[in-house]
This record gives sequence, structure tokens and C-alpha cells, in this order.
Amino acid sequence: SSFSRTWMPDAVLLFRYSALTFNGHRIHYDRRYVTEEEGYPGLVVHGPLLATLLLDLVREARPQRRVQRFAFRAPRPLFDGVAFTACGEPEGDDGIRLWTRDADGAMTMTATATLETYR
Repeated sequence: SSFSRTWMPDAVLLFRYSALTFNGHRIHYDRRYVTEEEGYPGLVVHGPLLATLLLDLVREARPQRRVQRFAFRAPRPLFDGVAFTACGEPEGDDGIRLWTRDADGAMTMTATATLETYR
């Protein structure tokens, strides 16, 4: 069965994630820069943050299983102040298909997780 969780990214979350990961790119924390210089509508949510939240979704849905492989692709940015949903769906015994979608339903990240096989 599928599972999901909705998030509302804000400037504090993005600033903290930037600090934790030593990411100094201003698109994640400097609103004036990102809107006036880069032309984005808001602060850009980090791709690795989205990947981390998808992995956390797997952990919540399958707490007894360990992730063996994980891959992600982010074809479209997400911005602060706009809710997004992280979703997952099992594929077979050991696979999980994951994605994020913005408030309009557009796919912003796709990912796959392969869980360790029971032995």
C-alpha cells in the first residue's frame, strides 16, 4: 500500500539545512538574491533535503528494513512557503518507488529505494 507525508518548507528549515551541510549557495537562504538575481519565486528547497525526507518516509513505512540502494532525480525545483507531498509505493518485495509533488501536483523529484533482502 502507498504512503505519503506533506511538508511545508520554510526559510528556517532551508537555512538550517544549508548550515548542517555547509552549503553556502544563496538560493537556499537569501530571498532578495534568489528572487532579484536568479529570478526564482522563492527560496529553493535543496534536492538532497528532499532525498533525505524521502528516505525518512521509507524508514517510517518500513522500520524493520534497511535501505541497500537509493537513487534520485530532481527535474523541477520546489520553493519555500509552498506545501509539497512526499510519496512512496512498494514495488515487489524489496523495491519502493518514491516521488515528491508540489501543491499543483507536478512531480518535482523521483527516486527508487531497494531494501535489503531478508535472510
